[in-house]
Amino acid sequence: MPNIQPVLNDIIRRISRREITANTKVTRRATVQYRHAIAALKKQVADLTKRLALVEKHAPKEMAPPPEVLEKGRFRAMGVKAHRRILGLSAKHYGKLVGVSEVTIYKWESGQSYPQKAQKNRWLAIRGLGKREAMERLGMAEPKAAPAGAKPAAPKARKRGTFKQTAEEMILSLLKRRRMLTTSQLVAAWKKAGRGGKVDNVLSIMVAARKLKRKPLGGKMGSEYRAA
Repeated sequence: MPNIQPVLNDIIRRISRREITANTKVTRRATVQYRHAIAALKKQVADLTKRLALVEKHAPKEMAPPPEVLEKGRFRAMGVKAHRRILGLSAKHYGKLVGVSEVTIYKWESGQSYPQKAQKNRWLAIRGLGKREAMERLGMAEPKAAPAGAKPAAPKARKRGTFKQTAEEMILSLLKRRRMLTTSQLVAAWKKAGRGGKVDNVLSIMVAARKLKRKPLGGKMGSEYRAA
């Protein structure tokens, strides 16, 4: 009788392998999904970490006042106003240094409200700051001082487009050469000349004044214009 043990072992291995493959198929698929999800989370965490570092870099740094300052420090409304004036800051920027809103700063200065303990400690911490250090904490560059004897620069006057012809004269000269122009052609010429506003407004005024004749384009948008 031949030895059937090797044949049985081979059959058992194939059946076992088939069963293991069938049973672990779902697990392998889930594992692949988890790996993709973990990779996406790692990328998101790295992005959030960079954003947090950027925010912390530009956010005003808190400075804890020494214990003796907390013990002897007193809050005075005039002190807030005087310090803000020395730093040359708006209530909004001064509030950023303290960690409160500009409305709160105005209320402190007018005596309408009094800071809480944590707010008072933060104000005592920045009370000794100079202008340059305050600017650095806010991420603002201190403006350079003008040279001695230099006159302040005069504000630049706003330049407006100057044209040899008025809008109506330009349109009439175009119609004199072409006799008839459509709305789209006039709009293109208007833009090419660099004029502001809309040519439609000028055309409507000229039609009402009987300087132009307007005729709708059949089956198309716009109109054609002729000199009256």
